[in-house]
Amino acid sequence: MGERWTHVILNPASSAGRTGRRRAEILGAIGRHLGGGSSLFVTRRPGEATSSAREASLRGAGLIIAVGGDGTIQEVVNGLMEAGLTPDRRPRLGVVNAGTGHGFAQSLGLPAGLDGQCAGIARGTVRRIDLGRAAYADGRGRRVERYFVNECQAGIGGRVVEKARAGYKKLGGSLGFGLATLVAALTCPNRSIRFSVDDGPEGEGSFVGIVAANGSAMAGGMRLAPQATVEDGRLDFLFMHGQTVPERLRNFPKIYSGTHLRSPKFSWLRGQSLSLASEEPVSFEADGEPFGYLPCRIEVLPAALELRTAGAVTG
Repeated sequence: MGERWTHVILNPASSAGRTGRRRAEILGAIGRHLGGGSSLFVTRRPGEATSSAREASLRGAGLIIAVGGDGTIQEVVNGLMEAGLTPDRRPRLGVVNAGTGHGFAQSLGLPAGLDGQCAGIARGTVRRIDLGRAAYADGRGRRVERYFVNECQAGIGGRVVEKARAGYKKLGGSLGFGLATLVAALTCPNRSIRFSVDDGPEGEGSFVGIVAANGSAMAGGMRLAPQATVEDGRLDFLFMHGQTVPERLRNFPKIYSGTHLRSPKFSWLRGQSLSLASEEPVSFEADGEPFGYLPCRIEVLPAALELRTAGAVTG
């Protein structure tokens, strides 16, 4: 795909409003490294990043830069995919990390500094990365499909997102999501969930939560799926088996180092699809955004998107 023009989508509300306060600094860095002539859209409400990305794709943008956190990137990617273009016409994605949890940026190994990220978009390599897709019913019973970039979680993950959005995000990524996770660990019940991997035989068990990970890092630095990589054409599925509150408190610090996988209370495998259902109300989220309730089907789209970055995609 030849380079055409660049469209920047900036979410000023990301990182508890810090992105909006840094707007001039961020746009200045983008301008220095990518030159002038870029179009800009500043979001005001949820969903606008998706519509802006979709419209820019259809108008012929060659590169769309998402400025925000995982939720903003997810919205932009949904717009890219909803445009329905063939892969050779689909714009490439650039990411300027300006979010609270910054899990996707960590999964990609992006440089920490603003200039390093912008330089990577301008002169870095092009990588084809996998995306996730979740299919489920909305509150009116209509079938919905949404794409995600980093992770999708059922159970405790949905509770963590609720707590984070209720105010913990203002404390920053590691602290905010850490406290939200700790509170959720104390209050989220074990749920009976049925599951099927790659359309195989259905299993059932009691779980704190189940994760479908495209990337290795999430929610302020947690390494729930430390061996996941966005380039292998598969998702890592982590099963957090039913645990008492004391067991959860013992395991909580381990999710930052990835050593929780040594515990019999966790199991994981890789696959291309995961179907989840429950007779109980079990919420699920993706990239820090609430999606809905089970049942759902989660699948990987291998090498679905071209990413411009200086960071090496890591597992």
